[in-house]
Amino acid sequence: MLNYKKYMHPGGGTPKTLIIFLHGYGANGLDLLDIGKLWAQLLPKTVFLSPDAPDSCEMGGGGFQWFSLKTYTPEVMKAGADKVVDNLVKFILEKKEEYKIQDGNVFLVGFSQGTMMSLHAASHLGKKLGGVVGYSGAYLYETIEEDNIIAEVPICLVHGDNDPVVPVDATHMAEKTLSSSGATINKYIIPGLQHGIDQQGLKIGVDFIKKNLSK
Repeated sequence: MLNYKKYMHPGGGTPKTLIIFLHGYGANGLDLLDIGKLWAQLLPKTVFLSPDAPDSCEMGGGGFQWFSLKTYTPEVMKAGADKVVDNLVKFILEKKEEYKIQDGNVFLVGFSQGTMMSLHAASHLGKKLGGVVGYSGAYLYETIEEDNIIAEVPICLVHGDNDPVVPVDATHMAEKTLSSSGATINKYIIPGLQHGIDQQGLKIGVDFIKKNLSK
């Protein structure tokens, strides 16, 4: 089981929505949890969870990684993501069951490497998810396999056009590949933004979640 941090709006009552944040390379579960504290004002009946990735970051610093980036090739990164995705999917399903969240009201929100893992997990979860919000990330696969059910998942991709870490072309390529599967993609490119999430991106994300909540 992944270690995780949790936030719920005080007085929010029984949660109807589950949002799981997946942090970037070298960060930890606390890194994105403040977003939940902001969004909770608009999504009060929501439980926000933010797990640590399973492995300590190879670069040190006390953070974690979903997979190694020492060898920065598509093949190595895909192999790393494949190694941990089952554990991540198990975590998502266990928490969905624990909080008795209905299909369509579970959302994954990733940043950078966390976006890569969010999209990979979505390919296994399909309609159990209400959507994926991916910031400054990429999709690790060039083609969509027959058993990939990501086309069932609404996807929102947000990227700065001045990102020096994960180039914005990664989101353009993700849109092209995922659209070929029939997935519905909402893509937003933010002028001047580097590798991060700004206020515009936060609004885009929460608006997307509110729009896609199951009734």
